[in-house]
Amino acid sequence: MIGLIRGGSVYVTLTLFVFYVIAVLSALILHELAHGLVAYWCGDPSAKYAGRLSLNPFKHLDPLGTLSFLLFGFGWTIPVPINPNNFRHPRRDSFLVSIAGIVTNLLLAFIASFFYVLLAINGSIWAFLFQYMLLINLVFAVFNLLPLAPLDGFNLIASLAPNSGYVRFLNQNRLLAMVILLVIIYFTDLLGYAQEWLCNLFIDFWCLIL
Repeated sequence: MIGLIRGGSVYVTLTLFVFYVIAVLSALILHELAHGLVAYWCGDPSAKYAGRLSLNPFKHLDPLGTLSFLLFGFGWTIPVPINPNNFRHPRRDSFLVSIAGIVTNLLLAFIASFFYVLLAINGSIWAFLFQYMLLINLVFAVFNLLPLAPLDGFNLIASLAPNSGYVRFLNQNRLLAMVILLVIIYFTDLLGYAQEWLCNLFIDFWCLIL
């Protein structure tokens, strides 16, 4: 592959696009898989019965949502089926299931940052793959921490304070939550600032160690 990349810009562009697709798919799939696995461990087999405890991308990806993410950097997957009535400890388990995807993306970003620093030092083209994985997983983690329905951040609040006025309000005004979400995504740099801070934190950590 290195020889092809050196042969011309077309190969560079194609290779970087493949790296980007790999990074997006892995972040999406492992995020959803984490939700399903933790729910299963907490007593809810809904994801298992739906065939969602799988690394098969076709089990998780919404075609339109995936295309939107590849083209515009914003998309969605097919939600993992969760039935809180099956949880052994409903509030605790709801919290664990909600945070599982965020923790998974942060862990993947941390691991990717190690390989990015290691390979970038040597000038390897593969450093771009891990750079994409680092950035995209951080975007996912930060994005899903927003306390707006239907994101994981909102579910975290709902698991901790299910009867709060904020939770009741957003449950009754989900369209408003989506409008606020779109405004945050397209008209503010909030996600970018948080992503940049975490990215620099991870890279600086490995630079100090390596």
